[in-house]
Amino acid sequence: MDLIGKTILNTSLHAQEGYNTLADCMLSQIRWHQANAQTNPFSYFNFVRWYIRWSNGRQMDKYCGDLLDRRYAEIRAELASEKESRSKSVIDLILQAYATNKPGGQAPKVLDSAFRLFAVRQIRLFVFVGHDSTSSTICYIIHLLSTNPSKLQLLRAELNSVFATSNSVASQILSQQHLLTHLPYTTAVIKETLRLFPPASASREGQPGLNIINEAGQSCPTDHAFVLTIHTELQRSTTYWPRADEFIPERFLVEPGHELRPLENAWRPFEKGPRNCIAEGLVVTELKVVMAVVLSRFDFADAYEEYDRANKMKGGGKRAYRGERAYQVEEGAAHPVNGYPCKVFLRERGGS
Repeated sequence: MDLIGKTILNTSLHAQEGYNTLADCMLSQIRWHQANAQTNPFSYFNFVRWYIRWSNGRQMDKYCGDLLDRRYAEIRAELASEKESRSKSVIDLILQAYATNKPGGQAPKVLDSAFRLFAVRQIRLFVFVGHDSTSSTICYIIHLLSTNPSKLQLLRAELNSVFATSNSVASQILSQQHLLTHLPYTTAVIKETLRLFPPASASREGQPGLNIINEAGQSCPTDHAFVLTIHTELQRSTTYWPRADEFIPERFLVEPGHELRPLENAWRPFEKGPRNCIAEGLVVTELKVVMAVVLSRFDFADAYEEYDRANKMKGGGKRAYRGERAYQVEEGAAHPVNGYPCKVFLRERGGS
């Protein structure tokens, strides 16, 4: 959350140190998300949920609006003094463009109300997506590596070859950011995790005259249709992915022509084309940092057996989908069911 605040908003949220309106209201909003609305219409009558979500939204809108106004005033002052801003955060780049692209080159004194409202909504979206989907992916990276020890060993071998064991990984990343570009297997693990457990799907608005050709060769018109791409099904389809349900990071490292080589455009957790996630590079870099720092120091093991013993399922039976106990459920983005109960163990640096 703090990284998002700095990158998107050019501000320190201090979310890990105490209360922050934007961070804590967003987390509350996710907790109160109505995931089963389609199957349980009576859940709409939870008036406490309606009030809390309204209150959270009101507080986040005020926080983001005040931040926009403050940053815009600072940018106008910089332009008036012909001082070049060094900030490259998303909000500053947008406000700089807004202030300099007006007719006559004169920056308005205050933000247009429609633009301000649109910007507030986009900030909230950035914070939600940047936090919720990334945290889910971190859980699944840890889960897949802990249940596939040979893959974890290969990843740690790569980390040990790039980062000196005598110094902390975090300090090395801070002083030598380029080291993150020398982690091909780590990147492959990220891609394979997002293939198996994408945190979201994607939607498109159909257009008259725009048809989709299905696998049977049939032409499907999209006029006035809502087209949903379900990434979980697409990226586990045996039509496009050999050994589709297996965790094989190497498929992203093999040469063209290899049987495991992914088909072009079949991997799309960040989507493609004009709807491609603009924060893809930031997310992958963030995941590399987390993996390098955390997996070099800690081991993990899921605790679903203990959880299931403490929360017995009516009628017996094993809770799993496609043989996976940590299956995805909707909680904003798709998350491991039951919050992924796990055990954490401290390990010696440099070990396998």
